[in-house]
Amino acid sequence: MSGNLSRRAFLSVSERVSVPVTHQGVALVAAVGGVCLAARGVACGTCADPCEPRALKLRPLLGGRALPVIDAATCTGCGDCLAVCPVGALRLVPASSSSEEQACA
Repeated sequence: MSGNLSRRAFLSVSERVSVPVTHQGVALVAAVGGVCLAARGVACGTCADPCEPRALKLRPLLGGRALPVIDAATCTGCGDCLAVCPVGALRLVPASSSSEEQACA
């Protein structure tokens, strides 16, 4: 049976394709809001894991915690980080209203 693909292999995505997300023709990027757990002193960082283009990174601080930082130039606005945030601190905003690199407030 060599050469046959399993159903799992056939249906799995071997390479993720990032397409910039737009709303009414305006590119959207992720932005971190004030309810971010990391900004309140709680170690979290779950938002950085699903970010495929690595636009969302964790900036280490003294004391062991880290704040999420979004590189607006790299962010595709896919929303994967929004879905995993336990407090809903992330949202999509027009790319023009976001600074080049935006940190958790």
